Amino acid sequence: MKARRLTPYRSAVLETIRASRTHPTAAEIYSQVRRRRPGVAYATIYNALDWLTRNGMISELKLGDEASRYDPTTARHDHLVCTLCGALVDYKLPLPHRILLQAGRRHGFRVQYYRLELFGCCSQCAPDSAAPSR
Repeated sequence: MKARRLTPYRSAVLETIRASRTHPTAAEIYSQVRRRRPGVAYATIYNALDWLTRNGMISELKLGDEASRYDPTTARHDHLVCTLCGALVDYKLPLPHRILLQAGRRHGFRVQYYRLELFGCCSQCAPDSAAPSR
C-alpha cells in the first residue's frame, strides 16, 4: 500500500524547495536535505519529489534536455529562462481567454491551461540585456 502522508523525508524535501530562492534540481535538493539528514538516499529524494508533484504541493519544470527543476508555486505563472546560466525567474503574463480559445481552435485543440517560458539572457550574464528594446 502506498503511503499517503507527508513523511519526514517528504517534509524535508518540501521545506528545502520552499526555502530555496531558485528552482532547484533533484541533485541540489539532495545536497541540501543530506546536510540535515545524512542517511538520505538519492532514490528517496526522487520518490518524495514524485509524491509532492502528484499531490499538487510542488510543480516540476521540464526545460528541454536539462534536469527537471522544482517550483513551490503551484498557481499558474510563467518563467523567464536564462540560456547562459540557467537562471529561472517567475513572472505572470495573463493572456486574454479569447486568444487561448482562438489558438486552440485554429489547430483543433481545446486548451486546458497554458505556461509561457521566455528564453534569453539575464542581467547577470548580459548586463545590457535588461534594457528595454527600442
